[in-house]
Amino acid sequence: MPQRVALRSWAFAQLVGFLVCKARRAGVPVVFVDPAYTSQTCAACDHVGKRNRVGQGLFVCRGCGVVVHADRNASRNLAARGQSVWNAGRESRVPATP
Repeated sequence: MPQRVALRSWAFAQLVGFLVCKARRAGVPVVFVDPAYTSQTCAACDHVGKRNRVGQGLFVCRGCGVVVHADRNASRNLAARGQSVWNAGRESRVPATP
């Protein structure tokens, strides 16, 4: 069975569970971020707009004019959000529950 078919047959929650389990076994931290608008937001200037996403693979920011592959731009946005969530967790002053 091709990998694409196997992945599409899994429920998303089950896939996430598998990834979290494997990451824990390997000692890799997992951070969840909201992916909303990452494909429409410029990673360089944070301008958000539907027209920024010119095509399947092309991102052209209407704010600053940066031209980049759409997936690369979205991945930079996701990485920045992940870093923000990670840092917020490290800086938390909430006492741990027993």
